[in-house]
Amino acid sequence: GIGGPARNIARFTGCDIKAVTINEFQVNRGNTISKREGIHPQVELVQADFMKLPFEDNSFDAVYAIESTCHAPDRHGVYSEILRVLKPGGIFACYEWCLTDKYDGKQAVHQKVKRDIEVG
Repeated sequence: GIGGPARNIARFTGCDIKAVTINEFQVNRGNTISKREGIHPQVELVQADFMKLPFEDNSFDAVYAIESTCHAPDRHGVYSEILRVLKPGGIFACYEWCLTDKYDGKQAVHQKVKRDIEVG
């Protein structure tokens, strides 16, 4: 994404955030917004692959992921990489979309919602 949650977290807590996305447009857009809002470099978007994060081991007190790790080609790999950059005792939080038992693949509206989420 373009860092909206990162900017809100930084404003609320005062923490520094390095936000990662592989998408160059999102990096440029997010950093432009952060600069315009006077919160850059406290919040900085970095173009990177979350399977190979460009940070040293034990770099972060906390890591969060929003609707992203579900797209990893290797779940073990992405979570290992998150663990690598977390300091000992660090916190990882994430949320991902998921289907519940109320999903009915025969209903067109359910199919559309699922497809729209998958496409983005």
